[in-house]
Amino acid sequence: MTQAEDVRRLNERLAGHQGPLLSVYLSVNARYSENQGQAYKVRLKDALQEMEVPEDLAGRVRESVEEEVRPRARSLIFFVAPDGFFERYDLQVDLPEAFRFGEPYVAPLVLAVDEHERYGVAIVEAEEFRFFVSELVIIPEEGRGAAPESGFFREVDIKPHGMYPVSGGSTDMDPAGRTQQTNLRRFFKEAGELTRKLMFQDNVRHLIIAGPKERTVVFRGELPQEVKDKVIAEENILAEVPEKGFFDRLEAVHERAENERKADLIAQARENGVRGVRDTIEALQEGRVYHVVSLWQIEGEIRWCDHDELAIADISAEECPFCGRQTRVRPLMDVLVDLAAARGARLEFVRTHDEVAETPNEDMRREPDPEDPATVLRQEFEGLVGLLRYSLTEPEQP
Repeated sequence: MTQAEDVRRLNERLAGHQGPLLSVYLSVNARYSENQGQAYKVRLKDALQEMEVPEDLAGRVRESVEEEVRPRARSLIFFVAPDGFFERYDLQVDLPEAFRFGEPYVAPLVLAVDEHERYGVAIVEAEEFRFFVSELVIIPEEGRGAAPESGFFREVDIKPHGMYPVSGGSTDMDPAGRTQQTNLRRFFKEAGELTRKLMFQDNVRHLIIAGPKERTVVFRGELPQEVKDKVIAEENILAEVPEKGFFDRLEAVHERAENERKADLIAQARENGVRGVRDTIEALQEGRVYHVVSLWQIEGEIRWCDHDELAIADISAEECPFCGRQTRVRPLMDVLVDLAAARGARLEFVRTHDEVAETPNEDMRREPDPEDPATVLRQEFEGLVGLLRYSLTEPEQP
């Protein structure tokens, strides 16, 4: 299912309940100092009081969070409505902390999905082949406690048959050595076929190859072409003990690869794209944009017609110029989410490196990097670009 379909389905489910709706995105990751001593419970209580959320709604969220002693998730998401609707999700990813009482707030969930597009990690070592997949790990309330300790990487349980173990001791100058080389090639070929199967099975979009250089080079050469095309990194990472260091390194590679992918999207937009808020919104509404890249928490408001699902650049236009119905002012970021879903376009948010939550974590933030995608978006493109399906002056490309 595409992102646009997922967002439409979520919006329809939330819109089917009596408003105003409470949306909560709470950071509970213990690695951040502001969450020590379960301080997130105090932040939650203060935020709900400040928004004057009715006790029957606020109490359900507080009670659910109060049960947490050592959360295994990094972020908790709640959607609660006055008619009794209550949903909780435990995510193994860090999201900016946010609270809203009114219109459903789904933009942070879109951010989570985009930042954690499914990655696979194939590890080839001396005598084994292991495969990991990155997981957004959305766990409904009834499934709490099932999150892996390894963060958002999960090892696939495979017991492949017919994959020959690779052992040393011989050279390729004698019969035993030639047999060893034959077995080695067979091992990597079968591992490559298994990788293709696992990537298809888990809908993996990008592949990282890890292990000793002499192994990864041969393994990559034996991969089917459609799998080779998905390789985005080759790293000398071993499945070491303790595994915490191993998973931290995987996440570091994942983060670097995502940053490079977003930088490439922005580079593509320079060649065949539309930039700036007004032009990008216009092209998106016309169906000419298939991929939108926006700065996270892009500022600004825009008029919106609920009937026609149209954005209107003129902030003073209280009536829709097409249907004549009343319009309303909405945050630009919310409009991007709905408009992209309505037009079947992919929406991707880019946030400043190390910006995790709107809580006191200034010591974790760095000076802006001029090459960072977020900095480029802000300084060159007003925070918004779109990749075009076709332009108005050129024929549509297949």
